[in-house]
Amino acid sequence: MLYTKVFALALAFAPSVFAAPTVDSISSLERRALSPETIHKLQDGNCDLSKAVMPIAPLPLPAVSPGLSLGHVAIGRGTQNYTCATNDATSAPKLQGANATLYNVTCYAVRAPSVLASIPAIALTQAIDLKQEVQKYTVSGHHEFTAAGVPLFLLATGTTNYGYVQAKSVANSTAPADSAKGTNGLGSVPWLKLKAVEGNYQEIYRLGTAGGVAPKTCEGQPSFFVVEYAAEYWFWK
Repeated sequence: MLYTKVFALALAFAPSVFAAPTVDSISSLERRALSPETIHKLQDGNCDLSKAVMPIAPLPLPAVSPGLSLGHVAIGRGTQNYTCATNDATSAPKLQGANATLYNVTCYAVRAPSVLASIPAIALTQAIDLKQEVQKYTVSGHHEFTAAGVPLFLLATGTTNYGYVQAKSVANSTAPADSAKGTNGLGSVPWLKLKAVEGNYQEIYRLGTAGGVAPKTCEGQPSFFVVEYAAEYWFWK
């Protein structure tokens, strides 16, 4: 497909070509190869989400529950957070949540799915702190964990409000073998299905993960450390 060729070219460029892992930076590369009409369709916020198809894990996650419709798609870029009880091989890292900025790529799920599939790995090569480079309208919100350890997605900024959801994981699937190895070379965190505890959405899928895996043991690790990651998040309501 055309978009696959675009990103094959993009990946050959130096990282400095990308100002940030945003729709804007990706669009700047698309402009090198796509017509103005195609670019407009990609960036137009009005799209038929009923035609979007989620990527499928090697061991498929449970299907979306009947009656739900896709409401939002975002790229998360941030860290998986871990703690260690000791700094030797007698203990293993324990997941302590995550922190990520969420970027709105909803219409890419319909109009350019192969571009969307490429974004997490590319985003992982970019700096996490993007405040000076990201246009506010590209940001959906933020992902974090509550004090009780519940995943929370705040899909709101100063200019947009797509709602929020707290959710719990109900299924996971190992990331594909060809997923990004991550900044530490240890691979990508599993794909997940989550169900809402409260909020504006019913089900969330974490797909297309890149990075985020902790070492198998705590040997040489501090009591708290982070591993950078990126992923697609699909929100159903």
